[in-house]
Amino acid sequence: MNIETDLQEAIEHHANQRFEAAALAYRAVLAAAPRHPDANHYLGLLMVQTQGVASGVPFLVSAVEAAPEREEFRAVCVEALTLEGRHDDARSLREGGAPKPSVDADVAANVAVDADAGVDPRPRPESAPAGAPASATASASAPAEADAALEALAREFEATIDTLHAQALHDNAETLALEMVKLLPDHGFGWKTLAHAQLRRGRLDAALAPLEHAVARLPDDAELAFHLAAARAMRDGIAEENAGNFAAAGRHYAQVLAAHPAFPPAHHRLGFCGVMLGQPEGAIPHLEKALGGDPMNLQYWTHYIDALLHANQLDAAWIAMGMAQERGLEGDVAEGLINIMTQLGLTAGARLHRVQPSAPQAAAAPVAQQAAKNAPTPRLLHSLSDAMEPERAYIDELIARFNRGEIAEVAEAARALVERFPAHGFGWKALAVALHRLGQYEESDRRAARALEIMPGDTDLLQIVIAMRAAKGSFDDAEAMAREVIAKHPDHVEGHRLLGAVLMSQGRLDESLAAAQRAVDLASNAWLPNNTLAVTLMKLGRLDEAAAYFRRASDLNPADDMSHSNLAFCLTHIDHITPEALYAEHRRFAEKFEAPLKPHWAPHANTRDPERQLRVGFISGDFCHHAVASFFEPMLAPLSRDPGLTLYAYSNTTIDDSVTRRLRDGFAHWRDVVGTSNDALAEQIRADGIDILIDLSGHTAQNRLLAIARKPAPVQACAIGYPGTTGLDAVDYFLADRFWVPSDKFRNQFSEQIVYLPTMAPFEADRLCPPVNHLPALHNGYVTFGSFNRLDKINEDVIELWSRLLHEVPGSRMLIAAMPKGSAGPDQVAQWFARHGIGRERLDFKPRAGIAVYLQQHHRVDICLDTFPFSGLTTALHSLWMGVPTLTLPGRTVPGRSGLTAMSHVGLESFIATDRDDFVRRGVAFASDIPALAELRLGMRERCRRSPMFRPELAAASLSLALRGMWRRWCEGLPPESFTVSGTDDQSAPFGTDE
Repeated sequence: MNIETDLQEAIEHHANQRFEAAALAYRAVLAAAPRHPDANHYLGLLMVQTQGVASGVPFLVSAVEAAPEREEFRAVCVEALTLEGRHDDARSLREGGAPKPSVDADVAANVAVDADAGVDPRPRPESAPAGAPASATASASAPAEADAALEALAREFEATIDTLHAQALHDNAETLALEMVKLLPDHGFGWKTLAHAQLRRGRLDAALAPLEHAVARLPDDAELAFHLAAARAMRDGIAEENAGNFAAAGRHYAQVLAAHPAFPPAHHRLGFCGVMLGQPEGAIPHLEKALGGDPMNLQYWTHYIDALLHANQLDAAWIAMGMAQERGLEGDVAEGLINIMTQLGLTAGARLHRVQPSAPQAAAAPVAQQAAKNAPTPRLLHSLSDAMEPERAYIDELIARFNRGEIAEVAEAARALVERFPAHGFGWKALAVALHRLGQYEESDRRAARALEIMPGDTDLLQIVIAMRAAKGSFDDAEAMAREVIAKHPDHVEGHRLLGAVLMSQGRLDESLAAAQRAVDLASNAWLPNNTLAVTLMKLGRLDEAAAYFRRASDLNPADDMSHSNLAFCLTHIDHITPEALYAEHRRFAEKFEAPLKPHWAPHANTRDPERQLRVGFISGDFCHHAVASFFEPMLAPLSRDPGLTLYAYSNTTIDDSVTRRLRDGFAHWRDVVGTSNDALAEQIRADGIDILIDLSGHTAQNRLLAIARKPAPVQACAIGYPGTTGLDAVDYFLADRFWVPSDKFRNQFSEQIVYLPTMAPFEADRLCPPVNHLPALHNGYVTFGSFNRLDKINEDVIELWSRLLHEVPGSRMLIAAMPKGSAGPDQVAQWFARHGIGRERLDFKPRAGIAVYLQQHHRVDICLDTFPFSGLTTALHSLWMGVPTLTLPGRTVPGRSGLTAMSHVGLESFIATDRDDFVRRGVAFASDIPALAELRLGMRERCRRSPMFRPELAAASLSLALRGMWRRWCEGLPPESFTVSGTDDQSAPFGTDE
């Protein structure tokens, strides 16, 4: 009886992962009975789990020697011998022969576990339950005033949480509930909110603890009691299942389903128990219901196919296998099932051997040993593959830490996990994803490749590997991987979406459109395919369609800020969108993502000294070869020499090119923040003591607006990267000039206050810029108009106006560059022109090219024509430096004033039209005066050099003055207010009148 008591104690320690205590207890059994089969078997599994396969084999062999009739012992030992490379021994044992121990059994029984020395074998005390009621503030002896204050605080929590739920901000409500139970542990509402959060996710196990707390505090809440009974039934069922009591477990799961009839995990576990009880026909309907609720769960498919096979429904099993493979079932599990199905097909009518319920150790059939991560995981190890896989609770904790933004900690834990369980894919996946978020792309790529060997259909891993290949320019590899996925699984949603993204990166927009559309067709309610399709449509200039898909993506995943930013950016390109509607959409972004954060804004401890050295941070996703760098880099050198400033960079780009390296040298401090959570980034900015934070991205790619929305710096501004408002209250100022935002009419389109500089930013021409040539019309005998704006800025209204001008200038031609390679963009634009009477023979399309080729294409253009409502700025400035003016038609919003800004800065107001008729009249006049155009071209660079927009020293000095002005207002406790900074030698005219 002492031996059996010791064995049960060992099993209890083992099941609760008290490995050192379990080893001591197993050793105690073997000291008294060296050939005890169960003690040898379980100690062998423990050794495999903690020391490796080779350490466990002697004990597993001893178990088979002691109890050769125990098939489960033999199966595990065969698997261990195979993994150790002892294939002949494994084959002999599989065929019924005697095992050949590598260590004498009596010696093996006395092999010490390294960790045993000095270990107290007694069970460790369990930690107190989270949120145990121990609050002195709620004691009966507290003053009445304190009780009233606590009740008021509770009511405030309840009201805010209810508001968040009403706005469908459930995650935010859960976060607030966590704070509530910390401050008010004896108040039931917080616990109830946490319980419902887990119930919403279908996590009865995770809901159990908060339900118990909630019911204890709200005993009259019948709904809570109802859910608690179901959660307890689920817990008890799992306990019985782990103990091998499948009939009892089934009764508990049936109780769960009485409360939650569509709960997939309960159907799955009830079906699993039915199979283990030899009742596969009764199990199949439950497994089908589980799949109906969670059709991508590979463990459900594995057990469903297993049930079909045990019910001798071979044809149905083959159909199910095909469906499972389409959803990613691969590797050893699929191969094992296929081998069994093939064998059954050779022996028609054969039945699988059914292990009786009295042998629960055989519960995990060999075909299910490599099952998906959310399989029912027994607390006690029953097979070798269990010993080689981490506990589900540990995996859940790792996922929770990742979701909380503890990325570096997850990477560290994942490294330990892959060392301990190298054959389990989750550790490699967690490490790859964490490293990717941390910006360690090369290592992430390697780890993801290893994970894909184990988990070949995992979409998260495919995203990382394919994205990494594309980011490195290995588009052929990325495309090949995506196509391979689709070849294996024609309806693989993520495969089609990733293919679309890769093709889009190559400018093959028509192919990209087809792939992205296929992904949406397969999963119309998935937000990411809708977003990818919208991006492709936008690049093709199909803006209204793009906006509709961006809006749908945002609606499908309200927590995703990227789709909403994309929608806002897309709307800036659509002519029929009013300024009021555009502004409202940006403010909706703030209502959705910033409003829940504002109650948590912390005060800033920055020293209120108006004249001290300032710490200024710049945050951008474009610190690389990008248009933003063309404006920012010229200012960086003079700013870095300013003794009143210390510059910090927060770079959110994966690109590290020559521009990145030059920019890095200009900052006193450089932070790579790719993969850093918004909370962690905000804390980093606070820890750096940033006084003024300037965003250079706005609602463009790789922005970090959600970090900025946490108000990490006392003064925040935006500039350069986005021609419009962020919509955020957290951003105090927008840096502009009098041309870009000239009046209240345009200031009303901003939630920020406008700071007026001599120029919103200086521009520096590319170092690869070719010289200016003579006007091509002089030798061509005709005028060539040109456009270098991206395709999504061109629409049929623009083409109609350009066509009018071409009709009015006989013989004129049009060069349209920056066309995506391999797309139907030229055909679409040509069709628009044709509808307005301009033939293809007058059009010259050029594909998107490198900077040197792009600039050289200006040698063929006499006058550039601007787009609307989103006009060009970088393109207009490049054209000016190449001697080519741009005829522009300003719009009703700030994005439509970029061409006006560029032309005004160089004194070419005559190229700014007042309406469409005026646009045509001015174009005809300029095309009719070739000598004037030729003279203007040759003197254009000198004109540019005199402009504030081409003078970085002036721009930097004025920005420095602006920063000091913003800071002084904060030090004085004054709210942000619009003000003007003039350069010391700025000779530009006063502000214009309202338009």
